[in-house]
Amino acid sequence: MRIVVLGAGGVGGYIGARLIESGVDVSFFVRARRAEQLASRGLVLKSPLGDFSRSVQVITRSEDVGTAPTAVILACKHPALAGAMHAIAPLLGKDTRLLPVLNGVRHVETLAARFPDTPLLGGIAHGAVDLRTDGVIVHLSPFMRFITGPVSGGSDPISEGIVARLKAVRVEARTSPEILQDMWNKFVFLSAFAGITSLMRTNVGNILKTDGGRERILQLLEETRTVAAAEGFSPPGTLMDEYRALLTQEGSSFASSMLRDIEAGRRTEGAHILGDMLQKARRHGLSTPLLAIAAAHVEAYERQLDALAAATA
Repeated sequence: MRIVVLGAGGVGGYIGARLIESGVDVSFFVRARRAEQLASRGLVLKSPLGDFSRSVQVITRSEDVGTAPTAVILACKHPALAGAMHAIAPLLGKDTRLLPVLNGVRHVETLAARFPDTPLLGGIAHGAVDLRTDGVIVHLSPFMRFITGPVSGGSDPISEGIVARLKAVRVEARTSPEILQDMWNKFVFLSAFAGITSLMRTNVGNILKTDGGRERILQLLEETRTVAAAEGFSPPGTLMDEYRALLTQEGSSFASSMLRDIEAGRRTEGAHILGDMLQKARRHGLSTPLLAIAAAHVEAYERQLDALAAATA
């Protein structure tokens, strides 16, 4: 099994590191700056589930790959998706699986339209990881769960092989015959979680201490649930109970990666997560006032970045 991972940030670096541990031939397709970091110190992962530090195979051009890989894992964020699709196009053989591990769901349609003849898998990574400025990947949560499966439903031998390799190195991984439902489940949770923590600019525990904080969290979660239901992907009631409990845990230091991006002055996935969820709500005529405010808040932040970039150009 040969796998190319586009991106060696938090998620891509973590998954790639664990696949290397299991004996998979992995190459990281990265930009020049990240390639220099990996060349100088290797891929370094600090994780409560086991650290990783090794030299890794790095490519910066599609021509460096050679024969088509078994799978290409897309581990970029949505703002980089257009460039990523252009970069990986030459890598995709007739049997190469394309496995995006992006948040949200909009990218599935985008990739299916761009690569109609490529077997498309869905992918979900549950866990908090962050790429530090020194190139070290830090695993921030005590868990990391990985789910994959064909977006058309059913089973796929390559996704099963990837999961088997990850499980061999004690990664909590599984295949799913209904990966789109699984992706929507995470989309519901993430939209509420990222929306409220980005809007309030703090973690769950601090939000709960504010006047009406608990009610606002639960309202936003209910708004995203109603959108999923209207789209035909209503999450199971037991899972919604888990989400409510997780987002109302007193003293929680739980904060979203979108908030971390804002605090670091980086681009976010606001349009891909909050904006897409809001667009779907409006298409169904749903009232989602907190979602609208959260989406506008992050959009304003992005516009401020645009203005700063223009001023320094």
